[in-house]
Amino acid sequence: MALGLCAAPAMAQAPGAKSAVIDTSCDHACLIGFVDRYMDALARRNPAGLPVTDDVMFTENDVVMPLGKGLWGTISDVAPTGLEVADTVTGNAAWFGVVREHGNPAYLAMRLKVEHGRISEVETVVHRKTGLPAPFGDPDKVVHDPAFNEILPPERRRARERLISVANSYFSTVERNDGMVFAPFTDDCGRLENGISTTSGGGKGGNAASIVQGCEAQFKLGIYRINKEVRERRYPIVDEERGIVVATGFFDHANTFDSYTLNNGKTMRTALKWPNSITLMEAFRIVDGRIQRIEATFTYVPYFMHNPWEDRR
Repeated sequence: MALGLCAAPAMAQAPGAKSAVIDTSCDHACLIGFVDRYMDALARRNPAGLPVTDDVMFTENDVVMPLGKGLWGTISDVAPTGLEVADTVTGNAAWFGVVREHGNPAYLAMRLKVEHGRISEVETVVHRKTGLPAPFGDPDKVVHDPAFNEILPPERRRARERLISVANSYFSTVERNDGMVFAPFTDDCGRLENGISTTSGGGKGGNAASIVQGCEAQFKLGIYRINKEVRERRYPIVDEERGIVVATGFFDHANTFDSYTLNNGKTMRTALKWPNSITLMEAFRIVDGRIQRIEATFTYVPYFMHNPWEDRR
């Protein structure tokens, strides 16, 4: 009996956890409903009708600003379809797709958090077409892989912690990419970055697919060696049923070298000649413990930019 009295309660808070009680009142359909409601309000430039908490936090490209600023003031259209994902355990959901500002296309990734029926967090990454080298697909031809919506049979799923570990191994492979591959990939792994495939299709525009095609093959060649560090990695969304992880972070390019040698002996030159970082939001579809699909939105930010959401973990 004495041992029983000393046992910790089932809902005891783990060390480092913010709370032992998790609000799971908003199911998957509910969270997607909040995403749709947010995108509709954004298209109408009307944040006033959104159910938000008094202290709602909003960022655009890692800058904290009032909800209704930034893209809210320039948007002219939201694509009718986007990649939508949700995590009923954390109350987070996300949208990836195309928007237009005064008619000009841009790529948007948006994450929001719902707490007790109100939006408490909105994190956005907006990629606009500039003179800097970055993928930018034809906005009228973007197709979000329907596999992200498919519920996996139980035997093909992995636990939350394992899914996060697989996504993290991808970033560890990207970091200082020297040919060593930590991440497991399916044979048909494909990656969509800012609306364009960077693993197949010939790599129009000089992206990575023009050098070598396939997720694993690119990493074995070492074409991403410019990524000095993949920093402030966060995994706010995990959907075990669909095998999805949504991550955020920074790819830091110190650019201390002007060229580097691939593992096939060929020389690559750095596209930019000064230190810079890219901020990203990236969705992974993981099947049988292997990365099958990736969709990412990223854009340039000042070197060693800090993500304010890192301070709220």
